[in-house]
Order: sequence, then structure tokens, then C-alpha cells
Amino acid sequence: MAQPLAHVRTPSVTSPDLTSSAATVALAAPAPRHVTEFVIDDATLVPTTLALAAARADVIRVRHGAGLPTHASVRALVAMLDDEVAAVGRSRDDVTVVLEVETVVADDEDDAARRRGHLAYSAAFSHLAWQADATMLVAAPGTVVDEAAELARRTGVDRVELVLVGRSRRHAPTIARTLARTLPAHP
Repeated sequence: MAQPLAHVRTPSVTSPDLTSSAATVALAAPAPRHVTEFVIDDATLVPTTLALAAARADVIRVRHGAGLPTHASVRALVAMLDDEVAAVGRSRDDVTVVLEVETVVADDEDDAARRRGHLAYSAAFSHLAWQADATMLVAAPGTVVDEAAELARRTGVDRVELVLVGRSRRHAPTIARTLARTLPAHP
């Protein structure tokens, strides 16, 4: 069972062909089914958890934090998970690695640039080990899905789940429609 998030999020869409989409957002809770999930975050980023996740998980959720402060660190974690899955004799196709990304949906490209600037400015003075401006996705509604797909490609995860923060949640229907257009039709 996955650990609960410390903040509100939009749950992901569940569909038989979910791995074909790089990003997911939904308006309704997923249909119940038995899925073993492991969460890899600052509290669980230890060799034992990685080995257990590789051996037992159907879904491994990765969350940024001080232990995973960059996209490169997520890519390195995915490579370690790939090795662990192979070491226990499982096929990598049996495990879905999902990166949960806090997402700010701006009104337009100018607003997105302004918000990214504000994040970078606050990060410069925060003295934190983990810089939110390096890991949050900030994009306009028309580009957020493409940005998430690019993030999935750069980090090596199977899927990116957008955790819409604050007023960005109002854009969930628009993003869900965009995703519906990009997903292949189900037979």
C-alpha cells in the first residue's frame, strides 16, 4: 500500500494502456484493483526498500526531496531499480516507475516564465538541500503535457503523474482533455 501524500493531489487515470502516456491526470478516483505500490522518497531511499520494491512492486512511485533533488538523481535511481528488478529475475515490463511531480499550471507562457523566475529567486535564498525550482513543473495549459512527456524521457520513468498544486487544480479538466486526445484509442 502506498504511503499517503502530504498534500492534496489529483489521482491518476487508470487504463489498460496507461504506460503509453507520459503524463496522467484524472478527475475521478481509479477503479479498485490490487496493485502493490512502493513509494521511494527521502524516508524510504535505502537499499532494503529498493530491493523490496524491485522484488514485489507493480508500481514504484518516486518523489523528489533532499535525497532526490534533481532529474539526474531520479534517472540514476531508475537505473538502480532496473538493475534490482533484473537481479531478482523479474521483467522490467512488470514494474511501472512513476515520478510524481508538483505542477503549477500557469495562465500562459509569460505567466509560466514569471512563476519560474519567482521559484528560482526564492530557491536562491532558501538554503535548502532540495530546490523546488529544479524539480517542479511550471508550464502553460497547452504545454504542460508535452513538458511532462519530456520530463519522463529525461528521467527514464515510465510515467509522470502531475500533482497539481494550489489554483492549478482548476486546470485539471483541460489537462485531462489534452491527455485524452494524446492517448491511443482503446479497442
